[in-house]
Amino acid sequence: AFYRLNHHTRKDYLPSKKHSTKVKRNRAFSFIITCFILILNGIIIYVVVTRRKPHQIPPECLEAACPENWIGFQRKCFYFSDDIKNWTFSQRFCVSHGADLVQIETVQELGFLLRYKGPSDHWIGLSREEGQPWKWINGTEWTSCFPIRGGGECAYLNDNGASSARHYTERKWICAKEDTYSKIRRQNAT
Repeated sequence: AFYRLNHHTRKDYLPSKKHSTKVKRNRAFSFIITCFILILNGIIIYVVVTRRKPHQIPPECLEAACPENWIGFQRKCFYFSDDIKNWTFSQRFCVSHGADLVQIETVQELGFLLRYKGPSDHWIGLSREEGQPWKWINGTEWTSCFPIRGGGECAYLNDNGASSARHYTERKWICAKEDTYSKIRRQNAT
């Protein structure tokens, strides 16, 4: 009797087909609403992220301070040639690369050039006309910060410092120009 009673009572508490369908519809509706909310959140996040301007690095910060095959030292870039040419060709080569034959401004720079040039002689941007004082490429007079040996009209660096030779003599050469960051600072200052 207990079983029968329990059996009958259980039957009374089982949901009807109508109630079961309503529950399934509510679950489906909840699932659709949840998916809709998730998709909406994704769209909002996408819009916010894509509209936000990322921190942009200025293009000059991405550039190297010196071009490839040039060496940086004290805010300048130096090019040590492998070719051997006369003084005039050497200066033209430097100009074609936005530079000049090197103008030595400090004793430290002279030490760097002598150390880095190796055993070969290299033309520098110092010349003179007969009976005239030595002048750098930019026209400023040489200040005798180092001796120049020889009787030629164009200066070059050798193992002992600076010497001079005729302009048609062939040697390696050193070009120099300011590095990218120094150039930008100078342009921003004006």
